[in-house]
Amino acid sequence: MSFDEMWGQARSTAVARQQSRMQLNQLPAERDDGRGKQLVADSHFLRKRATNADTVREAFMKADNDAARETHQVGPSLKGFKTASAFSTFMTRWKGQMQYVESLLKNDISGTLRTSATEYAARERQEKTRHSREELK
Repeated sequence: MSFDEMWGQARSTAVARQQSRMQLNQLPAERDDGRGKQLVADSHFLRKRATNADTVREAFMKADNDAARETHQVGPSLKGFKTASAFSTFMTRWKGQMQYVESLLKNDISGTLRTSATEYAARERQEKTRHSREELK
């Protein structure tokens, strides 16, 4: 068998295995209550998620501090090399990017979750008061 024949056969086999198909994801046909699992997000749930995000942020920043400490040790040894300024630029950018990610985790994730939790708690109190009044009627 020639190379061209072997190549053609291998290519045909590969194309046959990689046929494009559309596959729709779907829930299983059988469900317990007809609705499946539902997310229940109350103020406690949101505060717990905010705390989890804080834990992630703290671990992320600890890893960054460890990496930065080790990386900063390289800087002085590059004195006199052309790469010293590039390394300095890298460290400045790295620090800025880490501060940006920390800000996202702290303010945009944890902060937003806590704000939502406070709003949910207020709404939960209003609903509880409303239901209490309806029960008295």
